[in-house]
Amino acid sequence: MSVNIRKLFIFLFIAMAICSVLHGQTVLSNQPEQDCFGAIPICNTTYSTTSSYSGSGIIPNEININYSCLSSGEKNDVWYLFRTHSAGYISFTITPVNPQDDYDWAVFNITHTSCSNIYNDPSMEVSCNYDANIGCNGVTGPNGNQGPCGQTESVISVQANEIYLINISNYSSSQSGYTIDFGESTATIFDTLPPRALNDTLSCTQTSVKIIFNEPVACSSLTFSGSDFAIADNSGNKIFPQSITYVGCDSLHPYITEAEIFLNVPLSNSAVYYLLAANGSDQNTIADLCGNFVSAEDTLATFVMVNNLSVDLGSDVYTCPSAELPLLYSPSTSATGYNWYHNGVLADTTVYYHPNDTGQYILYAYSGSMCFAFDTLVIHTLPSLQVSLSGNHLVCEGQPLPTLTAAVSDSSASISWFENGLPVASDTSKYQPVQTGFISVTAEASGYCTSTATAMVTTATATAPEITGQSLCRGSSAVLNVTNTGEGNLIWIFQNDTVAVNKNSITVTAEGNYIVVFTDSNGCTNSDSLSVHTVDVPSEPQIFCPELSTNGNTFTWQPVFADSLLLSTDGGFNILTLAGNITSYTSSASVRSIQLTSANGQCHSQTVESPQCEVYITHLLSPNSADRYFTISGLETPVSLNVYDAQGNQVYSKADYQNNWYAPQMRQGMYFYSIKAGKAHYLSGKLLILK
Repeated sequence: MSVNIRKLFIFLFIAMAICSVLHGQTVLSNQPEQDCFGAIPICNTTYSTTSSYSGSGIIPNEININYSCLSSGEKNDVWYLFRTHSAGYISFTITPVNPQDDYDWAVFNITHTSCSNIYNDPSMEVSCNYDANIGCNGVTGPNGNQGPCGQTESVISVQANEIYLINISNYSSSQSGYTIDFGESTATIFDTLPPRALNDTLSCTQTSVKIIFNEPVACSSLTFSGSDFAIADNSGNKIFPQSITYVGCDSLHPYITEAEIFLNVPLSNSAVYYLLAANGSDQNTIADLCGNFVSAEDTLATFVMVNNLSVDLGSDVYTCPSAELPLLYSPSTSATGYNWYHNGVLADTTVYYHPNDTGQYILYAYSGSMCFAFDTLVIHTLPSLQVSLSGNHLVCEGQPLPTLTAAVSDSSASISWFENGLPVASDTSKYQPVQTGFISVTAEASGYCTSTATAMVTTATATAPEITGQSLCRGSSAVLNVTNTGEGNLIWIFQNDTVAVNKNSITVTAEGNYIVVFTDSNGCTNSDSLSVHTVDVPSEPQIFCPELSTNGNTFTWQPVFADSLLLSTDGGFNILTLAGNITSYTSSASVRSIQLTSANGQCHSQTVESPQCEVYITHLLSPNSADRYFTISGLETPVSLNVYDAQGNQVYSKADYQNNWYAPQMRQGMYFYSIKAGKAHYLSGKLLILK
């Protein structure tokens, strides 16, 4: 029969007896002591309780049934705690108030470990009993009394300063309680000494002190402000906590083993500090679980100061003249004072320092009188690479842009080309730009400052010359002129031969294509050409005597073969241009003469002036005479005509005569005329009319 079945059988057998005592008993459930962290301390030889527990507390399954003898795990259980103060063995006996009750138990060594490890570490269980109550009045425990009931185990061998937990489970689920008796133990487990803390070291940058107690401290003896503690230096000066935190002191942990005190300033002015007990705001000092209080002003622990202040400025800095120097500081240093030295001279006293020059920098950091550290950093200036381009370049329009070559002092340098600020090529010492503008090359190499050289590539266009000139008149010469040029050289070319140099005009006698090439001061060229053709000189016009008309004097001339005619009157400066096929010109009566030139382009004939004709008056009108009309010429206008017969009778009169009377009504005979020309020129004479 298995142990569980056996225990169940016995439990059913005694159930009736247990029921009779349930009434009036105190049932405890979900109590702190039902979890390992809230274990009840054993402070006396015997411990008795008339109450029983129900359930397994707030934290279930703290015992692993896969390796513990407690096959039911935690069942209506409670935890107890004791500490050994000397070596020996532990013997305890559990005696139920009701002899029919069945109590099981297990002992765990939690020295240097914690409750949370019990479930996973089988080695922590040092003794255990899960036997049924079969007639020994339920007495059980590791007392070495190997009776017939099987509920006892061997005593437990222990060393000094060990911590043990006892779990007691009430398999019967009764409410009668029990007594635990440690009287047969040889090891001292009853605590009569107040708690102390472990000595430790302090670093000079600390603003808190971690306290580890040598035994659990009852939360009921603590204040939550930290007023139970003070820290004193070698001179007795006290520093009181600003705040405190505890590991424990909650519904599951009625005691602590650790605390941390927080201070306003680092502990850095004394070689040794002392943790003192004080009467807190609750009017008492701290106590262990057995009620042993520490005396006020007692030293709980000693802390030795360790200078852990460090300064790390990092590696030396290598910089370039144009670069901004880095901000100097030590990121791992928390000090109260800082002294920066530049080349041995105090330069600043702040946490951060922005240098403005190269050289040696030392940071001395300190905190109080016990903590100090320093570090040195040197800012070096790197040499600059030597990089150059072959100066600026001016390219004549239409010519290819030049290939630029970068000369770098270190052949291992990496080269980058930029065209008007945009990257265009790399890792080559030559580059031909695709457009004009700023071309720069940057060289970089380890151990050197980056250097840049820049060249300007521009294009230029020479001024376009312009040839003007006269037509080449046959048998003569023409002058060609060049304009629109600046500083530079001129070359005249005719039939692939140079005919003139640096002349603004030339005289030519042969027709053909003339070219002028202009080279400006930048070496850029431009050109112009003019095709010169031979032009015939037209013949001189032949001008007749003017004729009077109602519109004034009419000048006529023989037709000429010319492109145009140039006409001026009375030697005036106003020249009229007439078409070459015009053969007459009528002017006002005041015009006495004209000048006429025939022209083919710029080729002109000699200028001819109209003849100064004599006064002519018709003396004979007949069908066979030279004059068909009575003609008057050579007189100024207006001309007034009066004709009389032999008897003196007026037969014709015209105030503004225009050479248009032929005497149609007159008889044959002799007649007389009277003429007034201009304002006061009078003439008279005879006119013979024959029919």
